This record gives sequence, structure tokens and C-alpha cells, in this order.
Amino acid sequence: MKRYGSGTWGSHHSSPMGYVTERGRRGSGWFLDEMCTEIGGRKHWLWRAVDRTGAVLDLLLQPHRDTQAAKSFFERLLVNHDVPDVIHTDKLWSDGAAIRALPVLHAVEHLQVRSSARCNNRIEQSHRRARKQKRSQLGFKKSRRAQEFLALQTRILNLHQHTRTTVPALNRRTHPSQAHRAWQRAFVAAV
Repeated sequence: MKRYGSGTWGSHHSSPMGYVTERGRRGSGWFLDEMCTEIGGRKHWLWRAVDRTGAVLDLLLQPHRDTQAAKSFFERLLVNHDVPDVIHTDKLWSDGAAIRALPVLHAVEHLQVRSSARCNNRIEQSHRRARKQKRSQLGFKKSRRAQEFLALQTRILNLHQHTRTTVPALNRRTHPSQAHRAWQRAFVAAV
């Protein structure tokens, strides 16, 4: 069996794992936020979307925090997920501008929450592991490696997420067997 570093293994074998999520309506609302991280001494923004159960829908690492960056993140989300009923964001102006720029999101209710009041706590908890990893590794060196690592980390965390308060009982019961099958697919692809 070959030995892989986390970046190499993640980039080659994380796609068979996939996200253990139901396709389509993953919750009826999205919680979006961005966090700043340094990669190679330059600021980058990690955009992340979480559903109502706390599962990460997608993440994207970008060098800018403007309307075009927000629009590309929304477009990326809409490729894999249905249009939500409501989108929760902080009061970043580019989120609202991107929602207005995409005609498919015009009917979606856009709720802006105060980030200082921890109203968007579900997404802030999702950022916690990325912040911890950033501190322990003293930052990332290359943006491509950071994107690959964070995508792999998100897929693994989604596999083993079992919160009793936010996940329906049926999903909680089937989740371990789905996670086991995903790990089997990943290791068969690795061999």
C-alpha cells in the first residue's frame, strides 16, 4: 500500500468519499459566513455554507471578499443543492449584492444577523476546527493545498457528525452505515 501525505491522499482519494448528505434540499436554509486566514503571508477568505443540521454544504477559499467572490460561491452552492427557503448571513454587503445579482435567488428570504451577538452560531462553530488547524500548523503555505485540506476535513467531519439536537432520528440511525460505506469506497480507491 502506498503512503500518502495528507494533501496528496486528500486530493486523489477524497472524491470517492463524497459528502454524506442527501442530494437536493439539505435543510431548508443556508447559514453562510466567511473567515479570514493567512496563506503564504497573504489574506484569503474561507467562505463556508452550513445547513440547519450543522452539516457543511460547501466551502471555498478565495483571495477576495467582494461581490464577485460571493456570487461565485453562491453559484457553486446552487450546482449541488436546491434553492433554499432562507439564507442567513452576517451583514456583509457583498452577500446581499450577490443574492440580488442571481435571479434564481430573488424569491429567497435573506436574513442578516448580527455577527457580534452570535446569532449565526451554527456557522461559527463550523469555523472552529479550521481556526484550530490554522493555529496548530502555523498557517497554510499554498492556497490550493489549503482548499484541498479543508475540503477533505469537511467531508470527514460530515461523515462523523451525530448531534442529537439538530439531526432527525432517521438520519442519525442511517448515518453510521453511510459513513462506513463511504470509508470503504475511499479505501478501495486508495488500494
